[in-house]
Amino acid sequence: RGTPRLSQSIAGSRAGSVAGSRDISDDEQADDAQSMASDDTWQLDADEDDSEVGDDWATELDAAVEALDDKRAATREKGLRGVARVMSHVYLGDTLGGQRVTLLDAFRRAARRTKSVQERELALHATALWFVSFGTGPEGDEEFESTASFLQELATDANASSHVRAGALAALGMANFVAGADYRDAAVLARWVEDHVLTAALDERAMDTARQAFETIGLLLTVVVDGDVRLGEELFEQAFDAHMRGLTADSVEVRVAAAQNFALIHEALSGEVDDDAAPYAFERQDELVGVLEMLKHESSKRQGKRGSVAQRAAVRDVLATIEDGDTPRLRLVLHGRAVVFDSWVRIQRLQAFRAVLAGGLPAHFGANALLQDVFEVEFDPASDGHARSEARVVVNPSSELAKARSLAMRRRRHDARQRGRLSEDED
Repeated sequence: RGTPRLSQSIAGSRAGSVAGSRDISDDEQADDAQSMASDDTWQLDADEDDSEVGDDWATELDAAVEALDDKRAATREKGLRGVARVMSHVYLGDTLGGQRVTLLDAFRRAARRTKSVQERELALHATALWFVSFGTGPEGDEEFESTASFLQELATDANASSHVRAGALAALGMANFVAGADYRDAAVLARWVEDHVLTAALDERAMDTARQAFETIGLLLTVVVDGDVRLGEELFEQAFDAHMRGLTADSVEVRVAAAQNFALIHEALSGEVDDDAAPYAFERQDELVGVLEMLKHESSKRQGKRGSVAQRAAVRDVLATIEDGDTPRLRLVLHGRAVVFDSWVRIQRLQAFRAVLAGGLPAHFGANALLQDVFEVEFDPASDGHARSEARVVVNPSSELAKARSLAMRRRRHDARQRGRLSEDED
């Protein structure tokens, strides 16, 4: 698409902090048992999710979709919850392809309504789910660009609540991750989020928006550093001060999100350093490490015991990366089998998909090719139902197979966009 233009480049459950289990007491682990910060193994099984859909999900989905145009806001909200529940737990990309545009239009209409904050938040979550479920098609560019433009407007709407702006940013980041043309589009959007959303959110102490801005920038940076690590370095140098401000924000989640972005960039740039050269260091690394050390030892009086545990665990992992080059090693357990996340790129992406899919993550890992491509994991197609497939092969992201799968994914997206252009030319 040539030089990326800003207009073209551009909810629900929370992701929690990610960290290992180093030096955490038994009491702290018990207190934080539901957080990814409590252990290096994350047990998430579809059977344990009480919102899992049944075999009659198609009937439930039809009723929920019909409710989206009801005159009563409460009915529309119930419909959006139902749609999101089904989309989270059932991969619909191969089932509802013919209704993809109708669904997206309904979500955008709901997100534009201003009388119900809840309806807008639910609609934005559903929009993020839409991109995870349907990805890009022959009309992918048009769907992505029109939706992204709307989400940008909403993310910067001073009249919208912090929750709504955060939801718009979450959907915007996922849409770009799934449907953006390449890493340059991700870079343009990351810079836009910093310039137009992040600084203002920190100034206003809109912590929901600030937290999501850091998380969206982090997700986009995983794309940028994969494509051009030096461009990622340039982007982060421009955002360095904002991230330092984030480390001293009033919210634990904001501080953790900012800290993890430092680890992501440090890890990416450390991989570019020659073996004989000194380890990579930020220009203001001493200042950064000093702030992180302060956060690691901060009293629990500021944010309570639970928040203090999460902050210490997350900051400990970030410091381990910046000072020693170590990365947390997490495992996602799917029906007794494990997928390993051993780089900040993989961990940040996992957090983004977990925020969108919540308890439906195992179902999408089993059936949705997008997640299998993103995380370079193969599943056994001969198993009894993809939603209950078990991880068969965990692929090292630096392996030749992983590189081949990533290349194939890029080619498929390129071919889909080209088919869309050819159809337009024929018309």
